[in-house]
Amino acid sequence: MANPQKEGKLRTAVIGTGNMGKNHVRNYFMLPEAELVGIADVNPAAKALADEYRTSFFTDYKKMLDEVHPDAVSVVVPTPFHLEVAREVMSRGIHCMLEKPIASSVEAADELIACAKKYKVVFTVGHIERFNPVMKKLKQMVDEKAIGEITSVVCKRVGSFPMNEPKTDVIIDLAVHDIDLVSYLLGKQPVSITSHGSRTHHSKKIDSAEILMDYGRASGFIQANWLTPVKIRTIALTGSMGYLEANYITQELVYYKHNMKGEESDGFTDFVRRMGEPEKRVIKVDFEEPLAAELKAFIAKSMGRTAAIVDPRDAREALKIALESIAPFEAKGGK
Repeated sequence: MANPQKEGKLRTAVIGTGNMGKNHVRNYFMLPEAELVGIADVNPAAKALADEYRTSFFTDYKKMLDEVHPDAVSVVVPTPFHLEVAREVMSRGIHCMLEKPIASSVEAADELIACAKKYKVVFTVGHIERFNPVMKKLKQMVDEKAIGEITSVVCKRVGSFPMNEPKTDVIIDLAVHDIDLVSYLLGKQPVSITSHGSRTHHSKKIDSAEILMDYGRASGFIQANWLTPVKIRTIALTGSMGYLEANYITQELVYYKHNMKGEESDGFTDFVRRMGEPEKRVIKVDFEEPLAAELKAFIAKSMGRTAAIVDPRDAREALKIALESIAPFEAKGGK
C-alpha cells in the first residue's frame, strides 16, 4: 500500500510518452511537490525525453516500477492497454492517474475501480476539462443558481484531424470530455440519449458525431468532429434567468443576466418587455494550465490531503454513455 501521507516530494513516474504523456512528464518535472523518478515507453526514442528532464528511462514499465519505486504514476498509454497497465500499477500499491477514457469497456472500468478499492490507492481519470479555470467558475455559478434553473447545455469540440490518424473514434477521443462535463454541471446522469455519427475521412471510425442527452428538465447537446478546419472548444448554458458561454482555449467566460423588472406582468407581451436588455459581464478567470491543476490535485490526494479529483465512477458513466452513442453507427456496420 502506498504511504498515505508523505513529507516533502511525491515520487512520480509516467508510463507512455506520446503527445499527452509528454505533458505529464513536463508537469511532474516542474511541480514543486513532485519528484520525477522515471518514464517508460516502448519506443526507445523516448529516452531523449528522459534525458531532457533528467530522469531514468525504461522500455519495460514493469521494470521501471520495480527499480524506481514511484508513489504515484500517470498511465498515458493507448486505451486498449488501460486495464492491463493501470491494474499492474495499482496492484503494487501505487496511486494511479489514468488518462481518459477510463477503459475500453464498462466491465474493464468496473475491474479498475474494484482494484483501486482492494489495494487502497488513489485512482482518478484524466477528464482534464474539469480543471480548466472556466469550468471551475461555471460549476460555481451553476451551483449558486446564477442563471436560475438550467434548461440546456450546448458543447462544441471540433477541429481538423491530428497528424496521425486516431486509433479510436471521435466520441471516445473527444466527445467523452463533454459527456462528463454536462453531467458534472447538472449533477446527475441523463435518462436517455440520442446520437448520430458519420465517417467521412477516417479509414475505419466515426469522425463526426452529435449527441443529445435528456436530463428531464434540461438537455445536453454535443457536437464533436475532426472535419472543421478551425479548432473550437466552447460550452454554452441557458437558464431561466440568464446565459453563460465559455471558451476552453482562451479561458474566456461571458455572463448574460436577464434584466427582469419586479412588477407583475400584464400578459405575455408585457412579460417580454419587462425582460429588457440583458446585463452582460465578462467574468475574470485567472489563467492556469488545466493539466497542471489536475496533477496538483492528484499529488495532493496521493499525499493524504484534501483535494477534488475526478471520481472514476463518473468516468465509468461517461464511458458508458459514449459507448451507447457509438452503438447505432456500429449497428450499421460502421457506414
